[in-house]
Amino acid sequence: MNQEIKEELSAAGVNMKEALERLMNNEMLLERLLIKFKADKNFEGLEKALGEQKYEEAFHCAHTLKGVAGNLGMEKLMEADIVVVEKLRSQNYDGIETDMEAVRNAYTSVMDVIQKIG
Repeated sequence: MNQEIKEELSAAGVNMKEALERLMNNEMLLERLLIKFKADKNFEGLEKALGEQKYEEAFHCAHTLKGVAGNLGMEKLMEADIVVVEKLRSQNYDGIETDMEAVRNAYTSVMDVIQKIG
C-alpha cells in the first residue's frame, strides 16, 4: 500500500496506526482486509432494512458494520454507526435518517479510497 493511499485512508477517517497495530503491522493483511470489505453487505443491508422498517434486521447489520469498521480502524464510520446502533437498540428512531446520512458519508469516503486499492 503506497503512502498516498495511506494518507487518503487517514483523511477518510481510518486510524492507520491502530489498524496496523491490531494486525501486527502487517500492511499486506490490512490491504487484503480492506479489499475484502468491499464485499461486505452490512451497509447495504442496513439501508434496505431501514427503508423497509425492519428494525431488528437493521440493528443486526448496523452492529456488525460497527464491529468490522472498528476492527479495520475505520473510526469515522464506526463512530457514526454507533449512533444508529444505539437508536436501534433503544427503539428510538427519531432522526435516524439524519444519523444514517453521517454513516453514508463516512462509508462512501472510505469506500472511494478502497476502490483505488484493488
